[in-house]
Amino acid sequence: MKRISNLVLKWLLNPVSVGILITLVILKLTVGFYASSTDHGEIEGGEVGVVQLLRMAHQKSIDYRLRARGPRPVSPNLALLTVDERALAAVGRWPWPRAVLGQAVDNAFKYGARILAFDVSFAEPSHNPAESIKEALLAQGSDALLKQGTWLDELTLTLDNDRVLAGAFERHTDKTVAGCFAANTRIVNWPPETEFCRDIIFKRTAAAKQWDKEEVLLSVIDPLQPYMPQGLYDFFALVINEKETQLRQHFGESRNKNEQVIVDTKVQDALHETCNTILIDFKDELNQVWGDVVLANENPNEFKFQSYDEWVADYSAKSLPNGLIYADNWVLNTPKVSSGTKHTAFFNTEQDPDGTIRHKALIMRTGNTYFPALSLKSYLVANDFNAAPRLTYNPASGYKEVEGIDVTDNNTGDTVFKIPTDRFGKLLINYAGPDQMYPYLSFADLLTDSPTAIIEQRSYDPKSKQWVKKQLEVNKAEFIKDKIFVVGATAIGIYDLRVTPFQENYPGAETHLNAIDNMIQKNFFRSLPDEAVYMPLVLAALGVALSLALAYLGAVWGIALTASSLIGVVMFDQHYLFRHGIVVSIIWPILLISLIYISLTFYRYLTEERGKKELKQTFQKYVSPAIVNEILAHPKNIELGGKKVHLTVMFSDVRGFTTISEKLDPRALSDLLNSYLTPMTELVFKNRGTLDKYMGDAIMAFFGAPIAFPDHAKFACRCALQSLDKLFELQKEYERKGLPTIDIGIGLNTGDVSVGNMGSETVRSYTVMGDAVNLGSRLEGINKQYGTRIILSEMTYNEVKDSFVCREVDWVRVKGKALPVKIYELIAENKVPSSSVAEMLKWFQEGYQNYHDKAWQRGLECFSKALDINPDDSVSKLYMQRCQDFLLEPPGEDWDGVFTMKTK
Repeated sequence: MKRISNLVLKWLLNPVSVGILITLVILKLTVGFYASSTDHGEIEGGEVGVVQLLRMAHQKSIDYRLRARGPRPVSPNLALLTVDERALAAVGRWPWPRAVLGQAVDNAFKYGARILAFDVSFAEPSHNPAESIKEALLAQGSDALLKQGTWLDELTLTLDNDRVLAGAFERHTDKTVAGCFAANTRIVNWPPETEFCRDIIFKRTAAAKQWDKEEVLLSVIDPLQPYMPQGLYDFFALVINEKETQLRQHFGESRNKNEQVIVDTKVQDALHETCNTILIDFKDELNQVWGDVVLANENPNEFKFQSYDEWVADYSAKSLPNGLIYADNWVLNTPKVSSGTKHTAFFNTEQDPDGTIRHKALIMRTGNTYFPALSLKSYLVANDFNAAPRLTYNPASGYKEVEGIDVTDNNTGDTVFKIPTDRFGKLLINYAGPDQMYPYLSFADLLTDSPTAIIEQRSYDPKSKQWVKKQLEVNKAEFIKDKIFVVGATAIGIYDLRVTPFQENYPGAETHLNAIDNMIQKNFFRSLPDEAVYMPLVLAALGVALSLALAYLGAVWGIALTASSLIGVVMFDQHYLFRHGIVVSIIWPILLISLIYISLTFYRYLTEERGKKELKQTFQKYVSPAIVNEILAHPKNIELGGKKVHLTVMFSDVRGFTTISEKLDPRALSDLLNSYLTPMTELVFKNRGTLDKYMGDAIMAFFGAPIAFPDHAKFACRCALQSLDKLFELQKEYERKGLPTIDIGIGLNTGDVSVGNMGSETVRSYTVMGDAVNLGSRLEGINKQYGTRIILSEMTYNEVKDSFVCREVDWVRVKGKALPVKIYELIAENKVPSSSVAEMLKWFQEGYQNYHDKAWQRGLECFSKALDINPDDSVSKLYMQRCQDFLLEPPGEDWDGVFTMKTK
């Protein structure tokens, strides 16, 4: 069994196997990507995780491919009629009086425009000053209003801007496409009763009444829609009518006498709640009247349901969720404005999750009514065509989806061509390029009598090989004749700017022109048929071949093969697929090639260069660069496992850090700590020390490993003294800045410890362990008892006594140890700092000897003289207190002069 395990492990730790494993992972993601139905989640709440990232990467790849392709030629009979800065300067701030727009409509068609499509809605009545006069006169009394007679009525008509615009639309009703939008769009998955009930409710709304005036909406080919008897539909319509009447009374709304329609959203929302249980609520009643209501009007050979229950079961089973975008709360032109139009379309724009417009939704639905987009409607009206979205059921997603839109000739009924869309009925826009690829004609020129106009459009400059914006003066009549215009705003202040693959600030109206252009030129982007089948096969072959090649090639040839593979994939896609309108998910081969190369490179890094890299990674954060270089030069001299080493450990801790932290906010505390730890760590490295770790505000370091040197104790003591000098500098700096003053305590101990790369299988650290380490930690803390800053053990003292000035402080028995240890305060290196310090140390030493000889009175005198020289010597103060205590209450006969520490 062990042999088999070793063989399996050996196979897994083979570069070819690593590459194949990566290929299998990519294949799994690929299959999930193509089989995913989470496209519907993009509108309902968004995808999450890997699928979202991969889909976003795919979308970004389309942007890069478009930019790599660059601008393309456009249809000559498309243009944008713009509300630009020139028009605002000529007419005034937007919105303009609608009479001005009516004049512009008349002028456009006078010059022979083919279509005017409005990326603008007129959802509110415009202000009529005559109405204000009427209100003022009415306030004075009806007699005052009657005296004005016909004159005021004529003035009202004259100043009625909506009537002027409606008249212009009516005069050119076959050539104008009015704009509207849905305030709410989403993908839904409602039960069948909710679907048909909302359909009934929608048909009673004011928006539906306006849509009904359309000459042609859309034909719909939906063979999957289950049949609902007309009698049953009428029954539920009557139920909703009665419910609506109750709700109007509840909300205090009276029905419009001229239009029996829903206009109050509160009523509409409350009616929608009825839909959830409508099939169940009238079950008993419909079973009783089934024969009278339904069977009497149906062909018994075709409609064989003998009860309401039978029909409900069949209807519910056959009803499928509709995957088209569902639109709610339509905002259309006012009834007066729309009275002159018979072509209306929505200009909603669907953004991808990153905010970029890559698609144009060509159709949306409310209930079972399907509506066209502005781009689709404009193209259809311009060519006397109709369109029929073809629905099919997708078992993978569980939705009815669009498999394309058939464009048919209204005169012959023949299918002219098919628009390829995604499952939502959205067209992937083949953008012509950045803004002004289509000519812009300003309203300012349309409202003048000048025979010429200034247009703005990009044109190709052979010298710079760039598409450059230019202004051209053209004959107005010749330019406008037979053109399809989209009316929209490009002025920055109107804020109709969008993000597209070519540009971040792109006029939203021009996106409609791109979609119309795609229909004119038939240069649609299409997905590759059966890509979900072919792509995994290609990836499998590519992954195996690349794994075999990279496993046996050197670093140079490996990167050359990888680069050439990536370039080959991109070039093949750009020249043989994308240039011909076929969009594939190029991210998969790119991701596979990149991951295999990265994985195999990383594998080699782990197996072939792990030794030196591991050493460098281990030590470069703990020791000075000089020691790192020495380690790398002689790595065999370093053992990463635990081994016994004689060295010196140093612990340094900030005093009262908890109190300091309470005074500062987190950012200021972090800055303070960094300003302290940085120079202290540099001093450790400067003295050939190794940084073990930071413990909050504390530093743990050791000297003598990983590179052994004999005078490690001297370097540790020198580092401690330099740390104090640096501390005094920092204290002055902090005082100038108004920061808290900090102080430190340092403990040093020399002894045998276990040193090495220790920890778990996943996380390790180069550190030291052992009794000598624990003692060093205790000595750092013991500074608090004596008011000192640097305490070292007698083991360290014995190593440095010939080079450093120290004074014996006490004999202590630290917590956790039975044997006492002599401890020393580190004063200076080589010589006593001054004669006064030397004199103070002499008196302290004499007093210390008397203390241990139990000569308490003499000890008091000596410590007192030491304090006369240095009143701040806390150690002398401590021993004076001890002597006084022992004079009052002498210790027992077994007193050995050892002080036992009760805490760590």
